[in-house]
Amino acid sequence: MENKEYYDILLKKNAVISGHFMLKNGIHTDCAYRVNKALQFPPTNRKFAYEIVKHFIDMDVQLVVASRIGAILFAAEIGRQLEARVIFTDGLWQSEETALYPDLEIHSGDRILIVDDVLSEDLAHLRAISRKILTEDARLIGVASVIDTTGKHNVLNVRQISALQIPQSLWNPSECPLCESNTELKEFPLLP
Repeated sequence: MENKEYYDILLKKNAVISGHFMLKNGIHTDCAYRVNKALQFPPTNRKFAYEIVKHFIDMDVQLVVASRIGAILFAAEIGRQLEARVIFTDGLWQSEETALYPDLEIHSGDRILIVDDVLSEDLAHLRAISRKILTEDARLIGVASVIDTTGKHNVLNVRQISALQIPQSLWNPSECPLCESNTELKEFPLLP
């Protein structure tokens, strides 16, 4: 893990949850992240966002796109620090397509940074946004996230920066050691 200070902040804000979870794709894991529990506090959000901004400050970012609802707080702060417009998707994908929230748009020529909360192996939403960017004749220049669990350095062939890189243990249900030990399985995302 890189940047233990940021991980400690997430722990202190109860944004790291240990247990036995089933992700939307059916894969099991022993850790889940709810980064907005930490980012709801402006000083924390500013600190995490600056970790991203310092890598894109010289790249003339004109638009920041929050890739899903969980990334809106983070994207808004990154946009504020970069003095860029901020938009977000409606969070609904049919046939791996994405739609922007009504009245928000990508302009031709925009230089765009996509922001996610937790970058995981499921990249369908990022690929859908990337296709949308191409159809609008704009340019994707980077992907940013609070946490990167993929261990991949370049998921969309652009600059990729995360405040934290944390390898995540993932198992197919038939190979899950937590299932074998009869640890209670919870579906993620967890609802209050």
